[in-house]
Amino acid sequence: MTYSFNYLTTPAQCDAVLAVAYEKQKVLSFRDAETDYRADNTSATAKSLSDELKSLDQYITAMTPVLAGLNPGKDRDKLADELRRKTDRRDELLARQGKAGAEKLVIRELDQALLAPQLPLVEQFIAQVTAHRATLSA
Repeated sequence: MTYSFNYLTTPAQCDAVLAVAYEKQKVLSFRDAETDYRADNTSATAKSLSDELKSLDQYITAMTPVLAGLNPGKDRDKLADELRRKTDRRDELLARQGKAGAEKLVIRELDQALLAPQLPLVEQFIAQVTAHRATLSA
Protein backbone atom coordinates (compact mmCIF):
# COMPACT_ATOMS: atom_id res chain seq x y z
CA MET A 1 0.00 0.00 0.00
CA THR A 2 1.15 3.52 -0.70
CA TYR A 3 0.99 5.83 2.30
CA SER A 4 0.80 9.62 2.19
CA PHE A 5 4.12 10.19 3.93
CA ASN A 6 4.58 13.46 2.05
CA TYR A 7 2.08 15.00 4.49
CA LEU A 8 4.42 14.18 7.39
CA THR A 9 6.69 17.20 7.23
CA THR A 10 8.43 17.10 10.61
CA PRO A 11 10.28 14.47 12.61
CA ALA A 12 7.78 15.05 15.43
CA GLN A 13 4.89 14.01 13.19
CA CYS A 14 6.82 10.90 12.19
CA ASP A 15 7.54 10.16 15.86
CA ALA A 16 3.83 10.42 16.68
CA VAL A 17 2.95 8.03 13.85
CA LEU A 18 5.74 5.66 14.90
CA ALA A 19 4.48 5.64 18.50
CA VAL A 20 1.07 4.46 17.31
CA ALA A 21 2.64 1.91 14.96
CA TYR A 22 4.87 0.50 17.73
CA GLU A 23 1.82 0.18 19.99
CA LYS A 24 -0.03 -1.69 17.22
CA GLN A 25 3.00 -3.91 16.75
CA LYS A 26 3.09 -4.69 20.47
CA VAL A 27 -0.63 -5.53 20.55
CA LEU A 28 -0.41 -7.68 17.43
CA SER A 29 2.62 -9.55 18.80
CA PHE A 30 0.71 -10.29 22.00
CA ARG A 31 -2.41 -11.37 20.08
CA ASP A 32 -0.28 -13.57 17.82
CA ALA A 33 1.28 -15.37 20.78
CA GLU A 34 -2.08 -15.65 22.55
CA THR A 35 -3.84 -16.98 19.43
CA ASP A 36 -1.10 -19.57 18.87
CA TYR A 37 -1.38 -20.69 22.50
CA ARG A 38 -5.18 -20.93 22.39
CA ALA A 39 -5.13 -22.82 19.09
CA ASP A 40 -2.57 -25.29 20.45
CA ASN A 41 -4.68 -25.88 23.57
CA THR A 42 -7.88 -26.17 21.54
CA SER A 43 -6.19 -28.61 19.18
CA ALA A 44 -5.19 -30.87 22.07
CA THR A 45 -8.66 -30.62 23.60
CA ALA A 46 -10.41 -31.28 20.28
CA LYS A 47 -8.26 -34.37 19.68
CA SER A 48 -8.90 -35.64 23.19
CA LEU A 49 -12.65 -35.08 22.85
CA SER A 50 -12.71 -36.77 19.47
CA ASP A 51 -10.74 -39.78 20.71
CA GLU A 52 -12.91 -40.20 23.80
CA LEU A 53 -16.12 -39.84 21.77
CA LYS A 54 -14.92 -42.48 19.32
CA SER A 55 -14.11 -44.85 22.18
CA LEU A 56 -17.46 -44.25 23.88
CA ASP A 57 -19.36 -44.76 20.62
CA GLN A 58 -17.56 -48.06 20.02
CA TYR A 59 -18.33 -49.24 23.55
CA ILE A 60 -21.99 -48.21 23.39
CA THR A 61 -22.43 -49.81 19.96
CA ALA A 62 -20.81 -53.06 21.10
CA MET A 63 -22.52 -53.35 24.48
CA THR A 64 -26.09 -52.37 23.59
CA PRO A 65 -26.86 -55.72 21.90
CA VAL A 66 -25.09 -57.60 24.71
CA LEU A 67 -27.35 -55.94 27.28
CA ALA A 68 -30.43 -56.91 25.32
CA GLY A 69 -29.33 -60.56 25.37
CA LEU A 70 -28.67 -60.80 29.12
CA ASN A 71 -31.19 -62.30 31.50
CA PRO A 72 -32.47 -60.03 34.29
CA GLY A 73 -30.17 -60.05 37.28
CA LYS A 74 -27.11 -58.50 38.86
CA ASP A 75 -24.89 -58.72 35.75
CA ARG A 76 -27.53 -57.13 33.56
CA ASP A 77 -28.10 -54.31 36.09
CA LYS A 78 -24.36 -53.70 36.37
CA LEU A 79 -23.95 -53.56 32.58
CA ALA A 80 -27.02 -51.31 32.23
CA ASP A 81 -25.56 -48.89 34.79
CA GLU A 82 -22.19 -48.87 33.01
CA LEU A 83 -23.87 -48.32 29.65
CA ARG A 84 -25.93 -45.47 31.09
CA ARG A 85 -22.78 -43.81 32.50
CA LYS A 86 -20.98 -44.14 29.17
CA THR A 87 -24.00 -42.76 27.31
CA ASP A 88 -24.25 -39.82 29.72
CA ARG A 89 -20.54 -39.10 29.28
CA ARG A 90 -20.91 -39.24 25.49
CA ASP A 91 -23.84 -36.81 25.64
CA GLU A 92 -21.82 -34.47 27.88
CA LEU A 93 -18.90 -34.52 25.45
CA LEU A 94 -21.18 -33.89 22.49
CA ALA A 95 -22.57 -30.84 24.29
CA ARG A 96 -19.03 -29.56 24.98
CA GLN A 97 -17.83 -30.06 21.42
CA GLY A 98 -19.04 -26.63 20.26
CA LYS A 99 -17.06 -24.96 23.05
CA ALA A 100 -13.85 -26.97 22.88
CA GLY A 101 -14.10 -29.31 19.92
CA ALA A 102 -13.30 -29.25 16.25
CA GLU A 103 -15.58 -26.28 15.52
CA LYS A 104 -13.77 -24.13 18.06
CA LEU A 105 -10.40 -25.26 16.73
CA VAL A 106 -11.28 -24.22 13.17
CA ILE A 107 -12.46 -20.78 14.40
CA ARG A 108 -9.18 -20.35 16.31
CA GLU A 109 -7.24 -21.31 13.20
CA LEU A 110 -9.19 -18.66 11.27
CA ASP A 111 -8.17 -16.11 13.92
CA GLN A 112 -4.54 -17.11 13.38
CA ALA A 113 -4.87 -16.80 9.61
CA LEU A 114 -6.39 -13.33 9.89
CA LEU A 115 -3.72 -12.15 12.30
CA ALA A 116 -0.69 -13.58 10.47
CA PRO A 117 -0.39 -10.96 7.70
CA GLN A 118 -0.97 -7.97 9.99
CA LEU A 119 2.31 -8.03 11.89
CA PRO A 120 4.56 -7.91 8.78
CA LEU A 121 2.46 -5.02 7.42
CA VAL A 122 3.01 -3.01 10.59
CA GLU A 123 6.73 -3.81 10.52
CA GLN A 124 6.96 -2.62 6.89
CA PHE A 125 5.02 0.51 7.82
CA ILE A 126 7.45 1.27 10.66
CA ALA A 127 10.41 0.83 8.30
CA GLN A 128 8.84 3.16 5.73
CA VAL A 129 8.03 5.87 8.30
CA THR A 130 11.54 5.59 9.73
CA ALA A 131 13.03 5.94 6.24
CA HIS A 132 10.83 8.95 5.52
CA ARG A 133 11.78 10.52 8.85
CA ALA A 134 15.44 10.22 7.89
CA THR A 135 14.79 12.39 4.82
CA LEU A 136 13.38 15.25 6.90
CA SER A 137 15.48 18.06 8.31
CA ALA A 138 15.35 18.54 12.05
